[in-house]
Amino acid sequence: MAKKDAPNMVASSDVKPVLLMPVGRGRVGKTVVGNTTAQYFRSRGATLRIWDMDRQTTSHGLASFHPDAEIPPSGGLADLAQWLEQKINEQALSIRAGRPFDALLGVGGGDLLVKKLAEEVRLVRTLERMGIRPVAMHVVGPDNADLDYLAQVVADELFLPAATLIVLNGGLVADGRSVANAFTPILNHPALVAAMGKGAKVVRFPELSPMRQVSEGRLLFEDAAAGKAPEAGEPLSFFDQERVSIWLEEKVPAFFGGINPLWMPTLPHQAEVAA
Repeated sequence: MAKKDAPNMVASSDVKPVLLMPVGRGRVGKTVVGNTTAQYFRSRGATLRIWDMDRQTTSHGLASFHPDAEIPPSGGLADLAQWLEQKINEQALSIRAGRPFDALLGVGGGDLLVKKLAEEVRLVRTLERMGIRPVAMHVVGPDNADLDYLAQVVADELFLPAATLIVLNGGLVADGRSVANAFTPILNHPALVAAMGKGAKVVRFPELSPMRQVSEGRLLFEDAAAGKAPEAGEPLSFFDQERVSIWLEEKVPAFFGGINPLWMPTLPHQAEVAA
């Protein structure tokens, strides 16, 4: 069981429900970042709903870890857009009812949908008018091509809200290579520099060597650290259990501790401050 670290203190009482959207190129770890965020904040009492629109990674998508994740019915892009609009409306209505909730959207190939809504209704402004804080989590690896999506977003100003994170996924760096050195070209890339000039913040997601085994076993991180076996397969080795434990108890809290708490799901103590 991971230790519950001391909660971050918010800078002000400007607490709003957030809609977190990990976006970016395929295979950069959007699901891993989203799943870690969900597990971390839910374990600390956040009221966080999960909307899983990623039908490309159903074997280890968000819904495979969180049985209560809401999944859209099958259909085309227009059907997905209608479903997402309905969910966002529910979040806005929850604010009016005095029972606000945060939400995490797993888009996968649905990045196209985010672009579509951004173009049609100026998504960032629409969410802000609803009282929802949009949070873009642009996940990238050490490959310059990982910034293509960000470059387009910055150029077109489609989805670059005030709460924008550039998440450097250290887990994508090849073994034996320095993570810091691997991301040096990325940090100097014009697209990232431009995003930072518009207020985006850069954070580094901590690497976890047995992440693949945990994900493919559909295990919660706490269960993996405790030696629980997946439905099909063996539990992690004792050494890997300890690696997950250290990552979960030390590295993950440090990661989220470096992010403005107003950009993340509301924890119980923050809700009390807002009230």
